[in-house]
Amino acid sequence: MKYEKLANDIIKYVGGKDNIKSLVHCSTRLRFELVDESKANDERVKSLNDVLTLVKKSGQYQLVIGNDVDRVYQEIAKDLNIKKSNDSSEKDERSIVDRVLSAITGSIAPVIPLLAGVGIGKVLLLVLSLTGVLAEDSQTYIMLKFIFDTGFYFMPAFIGFSSAKIFNTNQYLGAFLGLCLVNPVWMDIVKEGEVFKFIGISVPLVKYTSSLVPALMGVWIMSYVEKFVKKIVPEMIKVFAEPLLIALIMMPLTFILIAPIGNFISTFIAKGSMFLYNKIGMFAIAILAAVYPWLVSVGVHKALSPISIALVAEQGFDPVIRVVALCSNMSQAAASLAVSVKTKKKNLKSLAFSSSVTAFLGGITEPAMYGVNLKLKKPMYAAMIGAFVAGIFAGIVKLKAFIYVTPGILSLAMWVSKEENFFFMAILTILIASIVTFIATLIIGFDDSEFKDEEEEIQNTVENESKEISVKDGVLYAPIEGSIKKLEEVDDTTFASKVMGDGIAIKPSQGILRSPEDAEVTAVFDSGHAICLKCDNGMEVLIHIGIDTVNLKGEGFEVLVEVGSKVNKGDELIKFDIENIRNSGYDDDVIIVVTNSDDYKEFEIIDSREVEFGDILLGAKK
Repeated sequence: MKYEKLANDIIKYVGGKDNIKSLVHCSTRLRFELVDESKANDERVKSLNDVLTLVKKSGQYQLVIGNDVDRVYQEIAKDLNIKKSNDSSEKDERSIVDRVLSAITGSIAPVIPLLAGVGIGKVLLLVLSLTGVLAEDSQTYIMLKFIFDTGFYFMPAFIGFSSAKIFNTNQYLGAFLGLCLVNPVWMDIVKEGEVFKFIGISVPLVKYTSSLVPALMGVWIMSYVEKFVKKIVPEMIKVFAEPLLIALIMMPLTFILIAPIGNFISTFIAKGSMFLYNKIGMFAIAILAAVYPWLVSVGVHKALSPISIALVAEQGFDPVIRVVALCSNMSQAAASLAVSVKTKKKNLKSLAFSSSVTAFLGGITEPAMYGVNLKLKKPMYAAMIGAFVAGIFAGIVKLKAFIYVTPGILSLAMWVSKEENFFFMAILTILIASIVTFIATLIIGFDDSEFKDEEEEIQNTVENESKEISVKDGVLYAPIEGSIKKLEEVDDTTFASKVMGDGIAIKPSQGILRSPEDAEVTAVFDSGHAICLKCDNGMEVLIHIGIDTVNLKGEGFEVLVEVGSKVNKGDELIKFDIENIRNSGYDDDVIIVVTNSDDYKEFEIIDSREVEFGDILLGAKK
């Protein structure tokens, strides 16, 4: 029930189902691509208890959930039919860099959990082999090895499938393209090493297993080819003709041109990274480790994954990205642990400790980072110090990771291969990051006053409720959801001058007007844009939907009550089409005016903020 409600709230506050173009999730984040980001209510999203923070980066609207992200995603998936936009006329306003980063992170994010799982499997298998529990020639070992290797071997297929969703093309054709790159027949051709030609054109003999960029580029090009094919293929034969033509065009093109270029890019990234590592490795790792959490905070750290994957595929090890992640992850964990030890706030102590354990064991740092360190600020700086010092040490000892997996205590075997063993160097790196960060956090300190224990929250709620409205001879509640506006800010002289009475306005987020109190309906305009109520508390209220909307002559308005109707607080009065009002060029402010304001000596009106149905808007004293 908890996740169902959270899913419903998230859908609602990101602008509704129709505003969601696509959705994927990684280990801790929901990654939305929205039709119109301005329709999302950022403040409402961030106010949800189970949303650690909101990140808007590279065209993605990312909600950091933490370890329960998969459950939340499943609930959203039950209620959501994610729509693909194939409208090529829709202009993408993002920069090229943002679009590239969005494509990379969006394609990799769904595959990361799989890679992490089989990566841990390979780690465990290596441990069993090195300790003599399993012999490498045993059938059990052989079977486990090919099971875990499959995750990396067929990476082009996984990337092809996930990237097809990002590029709005057929996902099964995307997987098909990736599988062609690792087809056993092609692998035998590459292994033989003899010149191979297709219709007289030489095909570069390249091994594409465990690669990422070739499939990503191939699917990107295929998305345009598919659009072209759809235009020329007759409707009656499209079922088989479209995939046939796409395969005949794309597969030769991919093997002859696209995939070799992608392989060159992957190789260049790997060799370029190793060049920089060999020249300035120690300082580069230390600096990257210090800034890595900020890359995580804006959601672009996944863009570094191709570098790590390319290094493991090309060199057999990654001495950069996984090392940086280890230093950063352990520092985040230690900072959160120090907060847990030092704070006297029960809620914060529990949150910080559980977040620290998650980060130490599994390397999942978002709960610690967003839930604790970033909120308190200073522990984040302490974590940067610890990561920098650990990065210096890791650079000096030339620490290497041999498997692509998230660094943590449970994945320590990732630092061991048959030829080299950095197990103890990795442990020392963890200790340095943890001890330096822990001490730095205690020395620098932090202000935890914004974290309230349950008793404090109850007391504050009581106090706030008593402070919100102190004059209560008459009270009005919010008849609609939206953003508060002062009456003086309304773009209508009559209302803004308060000649009709004192009141307030709301910029609506939904088109349902409800009664702000128990009342009698005294007037309803024929156009449906306004209604008058005489409330049981004595207030006489005019509610006016939009400015000059009388000109719509009732179009988009549905009145649900009649003159003389008795209504209770919260009863629906009028339904209206917000988009119709806006598209017609009118302001959609909902104006609430107490027309008998002269009967009251004092008005107290809520300051500017978001409101929901039933929130107190104003109070008045006679």
